[in-house]
Amino acid sequence: MYASDFEYDGLALSDFGMMIGCFNPSGVETASSGADISFQTVRPAGSDRFRFYGTNYEEHYTATLQICKCPWKMKSLYLSPAEISALQRWLCRKDGYHRLHFISSTHSDIYWNAVFKCKQINLYGHIVGMELTLYTDAPYAYRKEQTNTWNLSPGGSFSLYDTSDEAGCIYPLTVITCLGPAASAGKIKLSNSMEHPDFSLALQSVYRNEIITLNGKDKTITSNRKRTDLPSQFGFHFPRIINTLEQRENVFTLSQNSVPCTISFTYSPIIKTGI
Repeated sequence: MYASDFEYDGLALSDFGMMIGCFNPSGVETASSGADISFQTVRPAGSDRFRFYGTNYEEHYTATLQICKCPWKMKSLYLSPAEISALQRWLCRKDGYHRLHFISSTHSDIYWNAVFKCKQINLYGHIVGMELTLYTDAPYAYRKEQTNTWNLSPGGSFSLYDTSDEAGCIYPLTVITCLGPAASAGKIKLSNSMEHPDFSLALQSVYRNEIITLNGKDKTITSNRKRTDLPSQFGFHFPRIINTLEQRENVFTLSQNSVPCTISFTYSPIIKTGI
């Protein structure tokens, strides 16, 4: 990939008058700058994602790049203490992963969840750039987040083709808007052709205009109604988008005894690519 700029947590490297570069001359060396953070991460069982507790895991993606001032923007190519401070405050943080996107025509819809370590690049007594080492939350990158919405009647179905490079499953953020009769509670059962019927999403008591949000990644369920009984009405089988080496198409079907509803999935397909 060729890129001279990247975005991290909503800001671009060029916003700081900097660009991606490469330092090769003799006399260049890196030195610790107080931002050489040791990140403690762990991969929960059954997940490819890394959390900020526990020990390091060897398989998450890491890469090193160097940055310097844009020659056509800056009068001096040396970094001042104030400029170094601003860069390290932006990049070298302990508040978790943030979205990293390289501004490149070949990677326009690809991002990583990343954290950075940073070292200064010294040339004959002057700071001319920084060497960044990035660590991601998984061994792969993600494509741009997408949201798909379907209106379903009892017995209705929809098809979703998983474009992920990684065989396995993705837990989307699922939002269900119930459209059942106002007078009484109804039920929702949503099955996936890629799974056994026993692993269907099942909600035993839902109400008209109730909006239920299922966060499969964090295994939480919430409602726009004030309900304390919702967990007891849920079978705790979160919808999954499944991808095997032989099959990518997921057909989701709403059971005949379910109430009509609107269902949306928000997720990011997995892509195996490097920087």
